[in-house]
Amino acid sequence: MEHEEMSLFPGLSRRDFLKSCGALAGLIGVSGPMAVPRVAQALEQMAKRPAIVWSCFQECLGCSVNLLQSRKPAPANLILQQISLNYHEAIMAPAGSQAKKSFHETVDSKDFYYVVEGGIATGIPDACTIGGMTSMEMCKDAYQKAKATIAIGTCACYGGIQAAAPNPSGSKGVTDFLKEDAGISNPTVINSPRCPGNADDTVAILLYAIVKGKLPELDSLGRPKFLFGQLVHDNCERRGHFDAGEFVEKFGDEGSDNGWCLYKVGCKGPVAYAPCPKTRWNANNGWPVSAGGPCIGCSEPDFWDKQSPFYEKAPGIKLPGDITPTQIGVGLGALTAVGIGAHFVGQAATGRLFKGAPVEGMEDKGSEEGGK
Repeated sequence: MEHEEMSLFPGLSRRDFLKSCGALAGLIGVSGPMAVPRVAQALEQMAKRPAIVWSCFQECLGCSVNLLQSRKPAPANLILQQISLNYHEAIMAPAGSQAKKSFHETVDSKDFYYVVEGGIATGIPDACTIGGMTSMEMCKDAYQKAKATIAIGTCACYGGIQAAAPNPSGSKGVTDFLKEDAGISNPTVINSPRCPGNADDTVAILLYAIVKGKLPELDSLGRPKFLFGQLVHDNCERRGHFDAGEFVEKFGDEGSDNGWCLYKVGCKGPVAYAPCPKTRWNANNGWPVSAGGPCIGCSEPDFWDKQSPFYEKAPGIKLPGDITPTQIGVGLGALTAVGIGAHFVGQAATGRLFKGAPVEGMEDKGSEEGGK
C-alpha cells in the first residue's frame, strides 16, 4: 500500500493541507485558479518561521490565551507551530537580561512582525515598564522597524477598559499613541479589536500579508475590511427574528426560550462591526449571542463608556414596525446579496469549509467599508 504524500507540516497529508489552503483562500479573498497554490506557498514560507515580537502592555492576557489555545481552523495550529515567537513576556523561556536581548536583537534585525496586546500608558508612562523601558518606548522602537504592526484586542486598538473614564494612566491604543505622543503623523497599524482579540483574526491578517505581499485594505478605524466590513447584525443567526419583529423583552421570557432577537435587552450588534457570527469563539463553537447573551459592541472604540449600560438597547435603531414594507423589501434584498457572500466567508471562518465545500468563484475584492 502506497503511503500518502505528506506536507511540510507534521502529521498533515498533502491532500488535507491543500484543502485547508482552499478554505483560507476564501477567508482572505484570494480567487482564481492559482488561489490554492498561492496560499500553499505562503504557508510553506511560514514554515521558515517568520519572527514575531509580541508586547504585552496594559491588558489581561486574554488575547494571548485565545491565540495560543486556538484549535480551529486547523491552519491556525499549523501556523502557530511554525512561528518563531522571539519575544513574549508571558510565555518566553528567557528572563531578565536574556529577554531584553531577544527583544533588541529581533527588533534591530527589522525582519519581524510586531503584535501589540494591551493599551499604551501615556499619562503615567512608568505605570507600564518592562525591563527598564516604558510601553511608550518599546512600542515606538518596534513599530518603526517592523514589517507590519498588528494591534490585537480592543485594549491595543483603542485603550480598552484602562481607557474608560477617568483613565488615570492615560491608556491609548497604538495608533493614537503613535500619532499623538510618538510624533508619527500617519502610522499604519492593523487594528484587530474585540475583547479578547480573536485568534482567527490574527492568523488571517498574517496570512493575508504574506500571501498578497501587502497589508489588507483598512476601514476608517484601521480594521481590515475583509474581517470587519460588516455589522455583527448582518450575519447574526437571530437576524430573521429582528426582521419579523420578534424580540426578547426580558431575560427568561418566551422570546428567550425561542431564541428571538436580543436587541431590546441590549444587543449592540446593529452598531458593532465584527466577524463574531462567522469566526466565533472556543474553537469556533459559539459566541455570546448563540449562548443567549447580547453583543456588547466590544469591537468599537470607547465601548466601555459609549455602549454601556450593556443591557439597554442601542438608540437610533429602526425596528421593523417603524419602517414601510417597501423599505423592508429593499433592505432584505440587499441583505440577501450580502448574506450569500457572508455565507461563503462564514464557512471558511467557522471551519465548515474544511469539510469539502468548494472554493471557486470568490471574487478578489474587499467588503464595503464599515466604520463610522
